Amino acid sequence: MNPQRFIALRYLRTRHSYGFISFIGYLGMTGLAIGVAALILTLSVMRGFEEEVESKVASMDGHLRLANVLDEEVSLPDSLLQRLRGHPEVEKVIPFIARHALVRRGDKSDGVFLMGADLQQLQEVVDIEGFVVAGQLPSPGDTSAIILGEKLAQVLRLIPGDEVILFDITYLLGQQGIRGRRFAVAATYRSGMVEYDQVLAFTSLGSAQALFGQDQPPSRAIINITHRDRADELAADLEDELGFPYNLISWRQRHANLFSWLKGQQLPILIVFGFIAAVALVNILGTLTLVVVEKQRDIGILRSLGFSCRRIQRIFLYQGCTVGLVGSGVGVVLALILGSLQREFQFLALESDIYFMDALPVQWSWQSLVIIPLLTVFLSLLAAVWPARRAAAVQPAEALRYE
Repeated sequence: MNPQRFIALRYLRTRHSYGFISFIGYLGMTGLAIGVAALILTLSVMRGFEEEVESKVASMDGHLRLANVLDEEVSLPDSLLQRLRGHPEVEKVIPFIARHALVRRGDKSDGVFLMGADLQQLQEVVDIEGFVVAGQLPSPGDTSAIILGEKLAQVLRLIPGDEVILFDITYLLGQQGIRGRRFAVAATYRSGMVEYDQVLAFTSLGSAQALFGQDQPPSRAIINITHRDRADELAADLEDELGFPYNLISWRQRHANLFSWLKGQQLPILIVFGFIAAVALVNILGTLTLVVVEKQRDIGILRSLGFSCRRIQRIFLYQGCTVGLVGSGVGVVLALILGSLQREFQFLALESDIYFMDALPVQWSWQSLVIIPLLTVFLSLLAAVWPARRAAAVQPAEALRYE
């Protein structure tokens, strides 16, 4: 170990003649650890929250939606569907019908957005079975079953096995009479997103076609791809390839406002929690400055023994670096412990109707676990520059005049 590093560690380990200086030093190191832990946990929670929302949205919407921009009721040709299925990045293409309907049971009624598709195929794209909380998915041949969201079922006081009547709202508004169909509730689901659980229902393709009086094949399709993060780029590429009048929209584009809001919340939150680390860095600056003042005599002796200004500077730079390493290391460990406890036991619960999840999510990322500690060490080293320069400027004669 070189002399500068040895002296720096001695200054950190030994008790200063002024207890207040030692207290400020420990306080700065503790504050730095808390600041690092707060930043890592903040980034991990924001990443976990975004990942949870993305996963639920993608699992309910699919990755891409295909429709005809001219007339939503124009059937998609089989040649087009086969062309999409042959694309190397496309995993599944599921045609479907989706229209508004009115669901009624007794004297209670509510609006519903009914999606009709082959439920067995749809299950490979939309994780319906994973969200089911009561009942079970209907058998492939069942043409009278419907799956409702838990919130809608609660409003209508429905349980699996109950019967409801669905009416075609478009037919009603056109004053052409009443067109309805009786369905049996096969299951209820809870996705964690109220806007889905209150309005979205699933049934077989044949049942939806019968309700809405459609004989032609579906006019829309859900497309799942190999990498959902490429949905925006692939939507643009496929739209150019298919040409007019087909339109593709990704799951991110369908919920652009939600994801813009999530991104917009990150910067102010990071700034607020970053001030914790900034206060700790100021404490480090003050502590090292006080050490320089207290160690004037020691610095004078070292200079008289032949230590150059650069070597004196290194002593205090080593101190700042050591404080940064210890503080950031403790902060990382603290963040990992608290985050792991939350992931395991979910102490911090959330209102699922508001936040799309029932517990605070934590998603680790190497960026937060590596970049934040490295940046903290760099800033700690930067905070030690001015005290190091001041120490190097001490003249031996002035320091030892009254000794």
